[in-house]
Amino acid sequence: MCTLEYLRTITVSNCEQIMQKIPDNWTYEEFHTFALLYAANIDGAVSNAEEELILKQIDPDSYKRIKAIFESCDDADCLDGLLQYRSKYLGTHADKERMLKDMAAVFEVNHRYLQIERELLHLLDRML
Repeated sequence: MCTLEYLRTITVSNCEQIMQKIPDNWTYEEFHTFALLYAANIDGAVSNAEEELILKQIDPDSYKRIKAIFESCDDADCLDGLLQYRSKYLGTHADKERMLKDMAAVFEVNHRYLQIERELLHLLDRML
């Protein structure tokens, strides 16, 4: 039977699972790397050029750790992770614009800007 209490249990359980995947103590650089990986992967794969661009911003060991977490997440987990850090790292309009600009740079690294990438940027602009 689907009771309200049962639904609350599922919601709390899902939140706990997401929190286990995405730590709550990331530095800005770690959060930024996760966000850029999400952007780079929107077309289904992170290209070598995208990965090289992201690696310029964080040390290789941290990148590997964050990429492993990213790969364990589905789209909903990733979006929840981005929202989890919104108030901490994207609190001002300037912070949000900087993140969106960095995501756009990831999209442009392959010298093509896909429709899905434009739509993701628009969605994130509204969400963050």
